[in-house]
Amino acid sequence: MTVLAHAAVHPGSVLDLHPLSSALGTEVVGLDLSKPVAEPLIEAVRMALDESGLLLFRGQRLKADAQVAISRRFGRLQEVAQKQYQLKGQPLIYVIGNVEEDGRPIGDPSVGRLWHSDQSFLPHPAIGSLLYGVQCPPEGAATLFANMYAAYEALPPQMRTLVGRLHAVHSFSEYYEELRHRDPTQPALTQERRALYPDVIHPLVRQNPQTGRKALYINPGYAVSIQEMPGTTGARLLRDLCDHATREEFVYAHRWQDGDVLFWDNLAVNHKGTSFDSARYVRRMHRTTVAGSAAIYAASMVG
Repeated sequence: MTVLAHAAVHPGSVLDLHPLSSALGTEVVGLDLSKPVAEPLIEAVRMALDESGLLLFRGQRLKADAQVAISRRFGRLQEVAQKQYQLKGQPLIYVIGNVEEDGRPIGDPSVGRLWHSDQSFLPHPAIGSLLYGVQCPPEGAATLFANMYAAYEALPPQMRTLVGRLHAVHSFSEYYEELRHRDPTQPALTQERRALYPDVIHPLVRQNPQTGRKALYINPGYAVSIQEMPGTTGARLLRDLCDHATREEFVYAHRWQDGDVLFWDNLAVNHKGTSFDSARYVRRMHRTTVAGSAAIYAASMVG
């Protein structure tokens, strides 16, 4: 399937696109992200991401500067908060995995094992995430993606009306304590860092500013309660919605190959990583994050 973006104005804005699954995702074929990409093609990628929520580029060979350069074409990038996992000399690249250098871990070994949307604990969450598979285990270590547009659209009309009026509390602190429970090697959360990321409140439904398509904006990683429904009733509804959103028909499982790049919209999808045999295999991933803003966040509000 080939898609033209503004072809009458920009003849060079042609992308070769192929669906990844019936649930979500699109593969972009033949685009080398390590080389300068013309603006019409960048605009075509933006449009494809708005439509699909998740893009795959295979066979990439990205040096750190090239990954930062292509990521910056889509917005301001966020510096990695966990300084111990910043790529050496490149504070905008987050190293993920069990990789070591000179006998010292340089990657975050256990992040992302719960369903989540990147940085939903911020007042203006990340727009997009670009994850590059530098070294990928031959088995395990898949990333699952859930289509939050489809999850919202599959709700009964009465439930869509209800959730459209509700807000969830997203908590970095609670997520981090759960992370430490699963991985005791993670350092304790300091009071300074806890104060840096206080709980925030987001609506349960947001919309793509370009297409107007609505998505459930919840996840069991960070969303801990419903503001308007305290107690067990709200907790049960939140749990049921999270279970609904990760039903098999909404989920795509990506089996990584070295050189894969995935670029996703954090409003459109939730994701989580799966385990692998870390005693046998090394996993090294490099992530850049396109930051959110007050204007973009406001544009995603329904109504």
